[in-house]
Amino acid sequence: MGRFAGDDRDAEFAAAIRASGKVLLPITFMFDGDAKPAPPLLAENDYLQLGQSPVEPSFPLQPLSAVMPLPVLVEACAGLGHVAFAYDNDNAPRFDHLALPYDADFVPSMPVRAAAAYRGVPWDKVALSLGGGVGIGDLWIPTDPAMRLVVNYRGPRGTIPTYSFVDVVEGRLPETAFRGRVVVIGASAVGIPDTYPAPFGNTPMPGSERMANTIDTILHRDFIRQHPPPWPSIVTGLVILLGLVTGIGTALLPTRVAALAGLVPILGWCIGAQAAFVHGLWLPVVNPVVALTATMLSALLFRYGFTDYQRRRIQIAFRHYLAPELVDELADHPERLQLGGENPHLDRDVQRHPRLHHDFRRVQVQSARSVAADQSRFSDPDDQTDHGAPRHDRQYMGDCIMAFWNAPLDDASHADRACETALAMVRELDQINRTLQEEATRDGRTLPPIHIGVGLNSGECVVGNMGSDDRFAYTAMGDAVNLASRLEGQSKTYHVIIVIGEETRKAAPSWAALELDLIAVKGKAEAVRIYTLLGDAMAAQTAEFQALVKDHAAMLAYYRAQDWDGAQAALERCRPVDSFLTDFYGLYEERIAHYPRQPAGPEWEGVFIAETK
Repeated sequence: MGRFAGDDRDAEFAAAIRASGKVLLPITFMFDGDAKPAPPLLAENDYLQLGQSPVEPSFPLQPLSAVMPLPVLVEACAGLGHVAFAYDNDNAPRFDHLALPYDADFVPSMPVRAAAAYRGVPWDKVALSLGGGVGIGDLWIPTDPAMRLVVNYRGPRGTIPTYSFVDVVEGRLPETAFRGRVVVIGASAVGIPDTYPAPFGNTPMPGSERMANTIDTILHRDFIRQHPPPWPSIVTGLVILLGLVTGIGTALLPTRVAALAGLVPILGWCIGAQAAFVHGLWLPVVNPVVALTATMLSALLFRYGFTDYQRRRIQIAFRHYLAPELVDELADHPERLQLGGENPHLDRDVQRHPRLHHDFRRVQVQSARSVAADQSRFSDPDDQTDHGAPRHDRQYMGDCIMAFWNAPLDDASHADRACETALAMVRELDQINRTLQEEATRDGRTLPPIHIGVGLNSGECVVGNMGSDDRFAYTAMGDAVNLASRLEGQSKTYHVIIVIGEETRKAAPSWAALELDLIAVKGKAEAVRIYTLLGDAMAAQTAEFQALVKDHAAMLAYYRAQDWDGAQAALERCRPVDSFLTDFYGLYEERIAHYPRQPAGPEWEGVFIAETK
């Protein structure tokens, strides 16, 4: 004990430091209490070379006094550097203050002194540029106006090699462990005051390792710039541009995708900011995201409260009266609610809808049952969407339903859709009749089956809101519509369910159809060729139907040539093929028997003059 009492350990420690010539010692600052002048020994450790300041500096930390090592150690060491730091707004130690103002001078941080010593740059050659950075030889360290450097942490605690002081004292480490390295000595126990939050994981990082991360950032020039000029202006411009894109996109896109589309600029900014950070540029995230989110929500609320108000009113008002496609079209273009129609001379839309397909359906209820009830069962919307046939506008006229395709929405397959729907109606009618018959049997009643007639025709017509200024309806008008009605009426004459016009047959040539006659409908002098629809394209390709087409065409050819024997022979070949046409061929058999007794004359071309609608 006596021997130790007389030893000057501080002097021995100072001698060892002086002999090394590479030891840097820390100083710290006090930011409260009374202001004290700088110790004399600190002056030669301040920045000695000042360069031009690119911007006006700002120092949020203002030291009032300094806590120095023992004078004997200060005189022996290679330099001093402060180890003071400040937490960011979220209590994270993101920055190292490369320079702090104290008593009219600027004190460097320990990482700057360590980097200069490691690179062999004399301290009087290290240049300070207030608000810009620090120059160590050819190494430039960028900072913000507060002389702060963003610490680019290399990883979680332990990423930088750490050794126990006991292992060093007892020589358990290889001689090359510290060769050519910067060594930071400090306490590392978890829970001591000198531990701080880190960006990787929840384990606190010792202050010595935090400092080592700062030194490594400087030496590897792996800097993170916090939106340096001109990036603040660029960021402002980009946020404004993305805000406009967000607002316009939210306003113009369909409501169901507007919110998702509004998230695209926000996600794009977050991804871009992350990519910039990887390349050393720290762009703000929170404020731009808040601004873009506010823009998106404001646009959505404005749209919902004002822009979509009229659309919702139209959809609510018309959803029970018009097809969904038509309601959406009117909601997107409310100006079409004005009175009037579309035709090639008034609006270009009709040039996009030059041909419409009309479908007249007449339900013949041969009992005391309610016409309205039976019609509602027959015209349920689901019946018109069967087998891919789209639901379009439907209008009720007594016991008749009219529907048309190719307006207001384009449909290049309008004739095929109408044929498909007509055949689906025939199939559905069978099911309805079976259901009604079962209900009547349970009730002990007798109920004749429901019969329908369908007329299909294609042609140009006027489509739009027809009526008066007070009451109007979206409908189609024109000769093509009237002819479709006349064709439906002829279904009774020819004993078939579906009658289609010549233009419809041309537009849908693949369907199984047979020519019925050349007919001049009531109110028209010009004859039109009419057909009946029997099946789809697959049915048209069967050998049985192809044989029927051949014999049927022969019968009509003989009939129009007034070769009654040939027509009768061809008719006999047709009759057994399709039982649905039995009454139709019976009609022609009566004509074939009639004309030999009362010849039609040499000018007769086989045209039938319809006397009824």
